[in-house]
Amino acid sequence: MFGRDTHILLVDDSIHMRRLIADTLYQLGFRSLVSCSDANEALRALMTSVKSSKKFDLILSDLNMPGPSGLDFLKQVRNSDSFKQIPFILITTESEKGCVLEAAQNGVSSYIVKPFTSGTLAERLMQAYKKHYPDSKAS
Repeated sequence: MFGRDTHILLVDDSIHMRRLIADTLYQLGFRSLVSCSDANEALRALMTSVKSSKKFDLILSDLNMPGPSGLDFLKQVRNSDSFKQIPFILITTESEKGCVLEAAQNGVSSYIVKPFTSGTLAERLMQAYKKHYPDSKAS
């Protein structure tokens, strides 16, 4: 499983949802979190992280945002040699199969439908971890 020092990038246009998700991540034991209000801000944060020793280990992004969507952001991440290996979890209110399939085709690590519990978030984190680190002894 991701360790408590996992550096997480959280992207959601709703400040309320960012706070709720951040609080849940803190309750799960995570301590290193950067929040962004849209995909453009998140991409800038990723680019800045390349120049620092604090690279992101995990991305959680809302799917439906003004400007570039979470799916657009996922595509940008997966098309970048610097970021394509970062586990990426999409969070949305939609349960449409088309969105899930398109996200899967573009390399999403896991998918969470709002509203969700801390248990659901923990399960999706484990799924993403196992997908990206299959040889790990995570329990």
